[in-house]
Amino acid sequence: MAFRYQAARWATGLLLSWLSLAIQAQPQLDLPAWSELRLELPPALTVKADLKTITADQARPELLERPGALKPHGKVYRLRVETRLKWFLSSKTWLGQLWMQPDLTALQRNRLKIGPGGDYKTYRYAAPGVYRIRQQPNNPEQELKPPTTWPITNETFHAFPQTVIRRCALISDPYAILLLLSQDWPTAETVVCLFNKEGVYPVSFQPTGPEPVQVNYRLRQGAKSHPVQALIHAERIRIHPLPQEAEGNDPEPFEFLGMEGDIIFLRDPKTRLPLQIEGEVPGFGRAKLVLTWVKLR
Repeated sequence: MAFRYQAARWATGLLLSWLSLAIQAQPQLDLPAWSELRLELPPALTVKADLKTITADQARPELLERPGALKPHGKVYRLRVETRLKWFLSSKTWLGQLWMQPDLTALQRNRLKIGPGGDYKTYRYAAPGVYRIRQQPNNPEQELKPPTTWPITNETFHAFPQTVIRRCALISDPYAILLLLSQDWPTAETVVCLFNKEGVYPVSFQPTGPEPVQVNYRLRQGAKSHPVQALIHAERIRIHPLPQEAEGNDPEPFEFLGMEGDIIFLRDPKTRLPLQIEGEVPGFGRAKLVLTWVKLR
């Protein structure tokens, strides 16, 4: 009983204190040094990402129209992420896209799941909440058509609770982590509010000191490429979802690149390149993705 009481006090303390660590002003995210990258745990898990800048006019036709949905303006970052998991006889692929403003404001995220039970989900961000739209094909013939033409099987609106609105200066998307940690940030523990699945998660980013890591990846810049092999004292950052206040059903675990719970992110202190990402993948176990290829701007 004493242990439970202490644990409850600890969790409550986190819930009351995370606001003091939260981002209080909207940052301006610079484009990272990389434009494309690949992280792998051969042969089971591969993550590919590419990032580019587009105009608001280019982004607008790709964003769903919904009442109160956030409008793009100025320049927009479009991040594409492909995640492939092969485990025994199972194979799954997730294709994701995120449109966001340089100030970390998420506009829309799409996620196409390929494989058994595949579907297409759109998360359209609005000021008071997020629209979550799910589409599925009715038959094999429909599967061959663009997923945006599949019938809508479910649409819900997830309003941000007033407690979240008061505490969060901004609410972004988990994919934004790749951009956030490509900056000179954080210098101390900081909390960011991220919408994942059906709710807002306060997520702590905590630098925990250097960690030596042997890297072996291929770097491309322009028409030239070369291997990079070195021992780097990487910056180690712990990504830790904080406890949420209970609101109805228990919230689903926070997820980033298919990993749930605490995630360890190692990056190069000079280039800010992600060198290694480690976390728990449901149905697979502990996974350690390492950088194998990167293209610079």
